[in-house]
Amino acid sequence: MITIPLPPEIYPACCIFAFIMGAFLGSFYNVCIYRIPMGMSVNKPRRSFCFRCGSMVKWFDNLPIVSYFMLRGRCRHCGSRYSARYMLIELLTGLIFVAIFIGANPPQGGTLQVATFWYLAFASLLIVGTFTDIDHYIIPEQVTIGGTIAALVGAVIISICDPWPLLASAGPFPAVTMGAGREWYDVVEALLKSPFTVPDPAIRVAWWAPIANAVIGAAFGFFMLYGIGIVGKIVFRKDAMGFGDVKLFAMIGATLGVTGCLVTLALASIFGVVDGLARQVGKLIGTVRKVAGEDQGILAAGALPHGGGEGVPPLTDAQKAIGRLVEINRNTPRSRPVHYLPFGPSIALAAVIEVIFLQRIYLWLWNVIS
Repeated sequence: MITIPLPPEIYPACCIFAFIMGAFLGSFYNVCIYRIPMGMSVNKPRRSFCFRCGSMVKWFDNLPIVSYFMLRGRCRHCGSRYSARYMLIELLTGLIFVAIFIGANPPQGGTLQVATFWYLAFASLLIVGTFTDIDHYIIPEQVTIGGTIAALVGAVIISICDPWPLLASAGPFPAVTMGAGREWYDVVEALLKSPFTVPDPAIRVAWWAPIANAVIGAAFGFFMLYGIGIVGKIVFRKDAMGFGDVKLFAMIGATLGVTGCLVTLALASIFGVVDGLARQVGKLIGTVRKVAGEDQGILAAGALPHGGGEGVPPLTDAQKAIGRLVEINRNTPRSRPVHYLPFGPSIALAAVIEVIFLQRIYLWLWNVIS
């Protein structure tokens, strides 16, 4: 096993370094998010370029977060605006890197887990997959299949390097060797309460535990979501789950194990429902604003479609808006609408939260079931 000391006096500096590294990598992830779905190379051209004039971005104009405010969100050459989302992704990546570093290496631990580097790469893949799913309704296979293979390779490295890796306790079974006089109940309780540090010298992790749990977790995640998709297709008579989401869960299972798949699915379902409701409310507000704007145009032109005759009081603005909604509903064809809600962002958010707060989540689960 490899032990990397992490003295408390350099812990703040490590957090700052994690943020800076995340911000710089976030700049590269912006390139991946744009180019991969377009079939473009992520390193040719090597530097970013303006979508309007084609000018290459100078290195001093490509500093994460800072450059956006220095240039006020505009190209230095042609002055065209570019989206603030690029800066926000850089900021988001930096914050996630800090949170994962702290979550995987508590200040009181004193050592750096080698698995931290894979957790950062795992979160990076989720960030790229999330925004490509938002933009194009796809999750690239470089993220899903490539990420699953990387997770399995990472499990082998983690099993060699880390004395108490996450996958040893988050798999389908606590793959441990119990010491004399230890009951299985005490072992499971110790595993759930402290998955990041060895809670008791009497409990030893089997060397093959992370590898076995990664393989079983990948298969479980894949077939779990694949089965949900089949059931959804039978019930709703249309595809209810994108295959990219299915492959994404294989990567999650290879990283977080069977237990992690179940927790991720539960959290993602909650986030998906909230996202769906928010989208519906947004559409309703947009429709009302559109109708109100049209009615204001009618009033400005002096036209009164209803009321206003002699002896009849004119309709209020609210009544006109309601009438307009009824008219739109009456003239709308009754064809069955087709809706697509990307589930990848909810899955990614749930998986990142689980990596960051895994110890607290497991402890809470143990308190609930015990």
